[in-house]
Amino acid sequence: MFSTKANRWCYLTIVLIGVIVFSSCVSSTLNTAGSTSITDNEAYAEIKAIAGKLKDSGDPAAYEVLVEKSTVFINAYPKYRQVDEVYYLLGTGLIQLDRIEEGIGVFEELIRYYPAADYVEPSFLTLGLAYDKAGEHDKADRLYEKLVNHTKYRGGRFSGVAQQLLEQDWDTRTGEVADASGTSASPGPSRFINTPAFDFQVTDLKGETLSLTQYRGQVVLLDCWATWCGPCIAEMPNVKATYAKYKNQKFEIIGISLDRSTPPLEAYIASEGLTWRQYYDNGGRISNMYNVRAIPSTFLIDGAGIIRQVNLRGTALEIAVDELVRENLEN
Repeated sequence: MFSTKANRWCYLTIVLIGVIVFSSCVSSTLNTAGSTSITDNEAYAEIKAIAGKLKDSGDPAAYEVLVEKSTVFINAYPKYRQVDEVYYLLGTGLIQLDRIEEGIGVFEELIRYYPAADYVEPSFLTLGLAYDKAGEHDKADRLYEKLVNHTKYRGGRFSGVAQQLLEQDWDTRTGEVADASGTSASPGPSRFINTPAFDFQVTDLKGETLSLTQYRGQVVLLDCWATWCGPCIAEMPNVKATYAKYKNQKFEIIGISLDRSTPPLEAYIASEGLTWRQYYDNGGRISNMYNVRAIPSTFLIDGAGIIRQVNLRGTALEIAVDELVRENLEN
């Protein structure tokens, strides 16, 4: 094909120039992409960072950014392993911006397309609250009933809240919506630490007057629980052991039951030999007072009536009671 050595050399020179130019273009393209593109993990981390900042600020402008980036993420990475969480953040952000119908649509899509995902359970509650806010209480009830009755969710961290909502009149349910972090927009039990415990005057299961002021000078564990709550029953041996060890050292427990009726409560108390006082919180009077969002919820109160710790479990409960009992006996 090439008649002379010079022609062959010319051809090789042209090819070499072409390779150099092509390589340069590819390198430039890759460098440009590396500087402007973002991976799925980076995009997810960015969304999580925005949501984390919203815990403290609640800035509407930040919610707008969260909604925008979450929408882009879901469209770009529908099979990402934590896409259900991004759906949850998007739906919650829309509701916080009062775009209720859009938020409802996002939660419905999450539940429909990712029924086994981790964020479906909290989505039942948040979507129910959104329906309440929109005045569609019958739809909200169906979601709350699933949290309370379904074997997968019954006794979980959201079932207690769902039960409380079911017991409220529709006209009192205005939709208390969870924030972008996945927690309630209303402060949880931890807000009460180092504050005076709310007193109450009620009648216990034995028909006797019960109040916190009766136990001033003693350490009190206020224990919100129910017999249908699996984690509550699992924790009961620790509660019983702690009570047996410290009941003669100015330590008392007051049980606040969120059961649906008294027969199972009374039967469980008798079968387990629970000797501390119990109140059947049928109307949510005390649990609402303490903003209980899930059970078990506990409040450890010192002799002066100050809440010192909340939501203690297992050995942490006994250690905290031991320290507070010692402190109380020294005063």
